[in-house]
Amino acid sequence: MPTSNLHVKAKILCTMGPAVASVQKINAMIKAGANAFRLNMSHGSYSMHKEFIGYIRTAEDKLNRHIPIVLDLQGPKIRVGDLGGRPFITLLAGHEVMLEDATIMKNKKHVASDNLIPVQYPTLAKDVKPGDELLLDDGLLKLKVLSTKGDTVRCMVVYGGDLKPRKGINLPQTSVSQPSMTSKDRADIRFGIDHDVDYIALSFVRTASDIEAVRKYITKYGGTQQVVAKIEKPEAVQNIESIVRASDVIMVARGDLGVEIPAESVPMVQKHIISICNAYAVPVITATQMLESMIQNPRPTRAEASDVANAVLDGTDAVMLSAETSVGAYPVEAVHYMRLICSKAEQALSHSRHPYAAEGGATTLSNTQSIAEAAAQISEESRVAAIVSLSYSGETARLISSRRPKAPVIAITTLRSVARRMNLVWGVSSLILETVSTTDDTIESIKQHLLQEKYVANGSTVVFTIGRPLVGRARTNMLSLETIQSHHPKIG
Repeated sequence: MPTSNLHVKAKILCTMGPAVASVQKINAMIKAGANAFRLNMSHGSYSMHKEFIGYIRTAEDKLNRHIPIVLDLQGPKIRVGDLGGRPFITLLAGHEVMLEDATIMKNKKHVASDNLIPVQYPTLAKDVKPGDELLLDDGLLKLKVLSTKGDTVRCMVVYGGDLKPRKGINLPQTSVSQPSMTSKDRADIRFGIDHDVDYIALSFVRTASDIEAVRKYITKYGGTQQVVAKIEKPEAVQNIESIVRASDVIMVARGDLGVEIPAESVPMVQKHIISICNAYAVPVITATQMLESMIQNPRPTRAEASDVANAVLDGTDAVMLSAETSVGAYPVEAVHYMRLICSKAEQALSHSRHPYAAEGGATTLSNTQSIAEAAAQISEESRVAAIVSLSYSGETARLISSRRPKAPVIAITTLRSVARRMNLVWGVSSLILETVSTTDDTIESIKQHLLQEKYVANGSTVVFTIGRPLVGRARTNMLSLETIQSHHPKIG
């Protein structure tokens, strides 16, 4: 790992797609500043996603990086069905339209028209009631429910326009009956486990129990993937603290969230969610439309630059690119500009520190939390070159990161899966320790490797956190200040 990456704080998550479907493109994005990649399971086949995974892993090995892959589940997304080959239908304001389950329409040989919309959601008529609003295509079109009968919903068009197939439908005033994890999601999770992805992102989370259900399903099929909770429903915002405590990572998914709640509320909701994640030391990703104009343009707008910078200043661990990299004309440039913006914001952030909450809302800190707190504080007061956390799970490095220390955090682990996951956490880089011996020998081996790879200079001071005994994989229980002095390295 080049030392230039050692001082990266906010991480960049990039979405895969046809615009970056090659090892060469992924190499270029990683060199430009990409830290992680996302598979959007709402689009594409398993064969396509398998190819994407292969490209990422090849680039990872070629550049000697640890790159996490986030498999993003579609969830119970309600979509417009196929329009019978038509590129779009036109909805006119003030006119009535009927919505019907797409499967039933096909069986009845009903054809989509300007007055009949197929919907890929069989219980729509049972879930909505007169007066409810339906927002189509990210809220560009708006319908109001007049009545329901059988499997059909009669609506009035409030805001009209052209409607294309497979566009999303949001029900901001409705509690949908479909569970957060669908049958498609289950199949996608098994695919992710089989192909060794690092994170599973659950869409349309409503309660902490949704997270637990996914976690149990992953465990059932032998997976160890961590769970990302996507916050895009009003219910999730209401239950945010319990969801944060139940999750490994949070994503502020501003696309659907900005349709489900008023757009003017999104900035403050974003800040609120990030602050809670920071308090509980849960990494958080800010996503959607961050550099949207770069889908077509080679430079971001000033407003987009401000949006990315403010997310970093709010305390986000990572920022995400969606269509900018998946289908955009300038994917590498988008990563480049996002890295520049993040770096500038990080310079301002280095003068402030985030509050820290005890785990689970407890009034006292655990031993591991106390050591993480102390390591961050010592690093500030002693101006150390780095904080090195030897951890099998990465928990201590994550806790240290949540204090936003100025010094880089280096997570040392024996597991590649943990090394990869750490690359989505603010300010953390990772190294893999091949073998573990005595505590003193292991620390000395790590020190020599850091010096050899120019992570730190000879004579510099480093904070170490470690769990003793090493062989027993004890929880972190020791903190020490170590001076780097040149000897022969023992770590690869």
